[in-house]
Order: sequence, then structure tokens, then C-alpha cells
Amino acid sequence: MTACAADPSSAPSGSPSDTPSEAASPSPSGSASGSRATAAITIDTPAEGTTLSVPFAASGTADVFEAALTIDAVDESGMTACVRHLMATSGSGTRGTWEGTLAFPPEEDPLRVTFRAYTMSPEDGSMANLVEFPVTISPERPMIIMTSPRCGDRYDAGGLVMLTGTAALFEAAFTVELRDAAEHVILTVPITAAECCVESQFSAQLTLPSDMLPGFYDVAAYSIGAKDGSVENEFIVQIEVRG
Repeated sequence: MTACAADPSSAPSGSPSDTPSEAASPSPSGSASGSRATAAITIDTPAEGTTLSVPFAASGTADVFEAALTIDAVDESGMTACVRHLMATSGSGTRGTWEGTLAFPPEEDPLRVTFRAYTMSPEDGSMANLVEFPVTISPERPMIIMTSPRCGDRYDAGGLVMLTGTAALFEAAFTVELRDAAEHVILTVPITAAECCVESQFSAQLTLPSDMLPGFYDVAAYSIGAKDGSVENEFIVQIEVRG
């Protein structure tokens, strides 16, 4: 599998990162079966040992410094399949809730990964408050798959983001949005895949605004339901932008 490189503790360099990153191996300071009353981070979903289809949602609680935490999925070779940086609803002495989605292209066969939630130490950037357990990623393919960007890719403000992947949609039409951390839409790109109703390739471009503030942003692909106009088949990856 192609890994998603993202080091939460490092400042990004200008262009998208396409080099797999080795997962860190700290000593866990918590576990999924540990005391929920005292654990800095707990995971409510997914459940340990379950089989998941991508994208998959995760949620839990946290009482951590500045309410900041990270979730990721690491395969058995130690490569990070996907990473997402989150904010809990509260922290630094008050327990809050958190939720996030991990989206990455599935493999042809079931993939065993370790799902992890943790913080980065404000003192030295090391991993802390680690909670982890195994899950299996199903080879089932979602209706929209983005192969670029991948979660954790990094860009300069004003940079060009290539949008590639596959879609299997009625009329082959869908939308990609660039969203900020508050889910406000910054840019919208209409896309049409090569063929209707069967999985086919798509390719487009998105230019990041030159005045974007440094931080984490979502690139979200989705279709609109023909019956009620609702958002369907959402595939969201988080990128990092450097000013």
C-alpha cells in the first residue's frame, strides 16, 4: 500500500509529501481496555477487532492539553495509511468529546491496521497518551475514492492540488470542496468522471488561495442524492497548508 506521510510534530515543507513515514513506536500510556475514568483519551468507535469499510468514522472522549489530539491507522509494516488532527470539544482539565473520519484507498485484500489516538507532547513533540487496537479494513470500494490528495499531504498557500481518483456515480458528476477547520467552504470544484455509473477515473486541479492561513484543511468529495438533494458518498481527506 502507499503510505500517507504526515509527521504531526514537524513544520511542513512546501510541496505535497509523497514519501511514506515510519510510524513511531512509543510505550502506550493508555489502552482501549484501560480505565476510562482516568485515561486522557478514550475511543468509543470503532470497536476493537472490527472490520471497517473506508471511509470510517471514529469518536471518543479526551482530556488533553489544549484539546488537541491525533488519530491514525498504521499497517503491519509500520506505515501510516491515514492521519487526522482533531480538536476535542474541551480539554486541559475538562473532558470533551472528539470525532473524525479517516479516508484512504482500500487494498485489494483485507488490510489489518492498528487504529490509534494520541497527543503530541508540547515539551518535545513525542507521542503521548496513546490508545491503540487492531481493526481490519475491508477491500470494499466506496463510490468515490481520492488517490490525490491523500490525508496528510502538505502544501504551500497558493500551491496547486491535483485531484485524482475514481468514481462510480449516476451521471458521473460530483463535487470537491476545500473546507477550513470550521467546515466553511473556501473553494468548490465540479468534477465529471470518465464514465457514468461504473468505476472510472477522474482528474482535476484546485489552486489554494495565496492568503490561506497555516493549518489543517479538508478536501471533501461528494455527490448529491437525486431523490432529496442530500450529500452522499462523502470522501474527506485532511491536508496541511503552510503560509
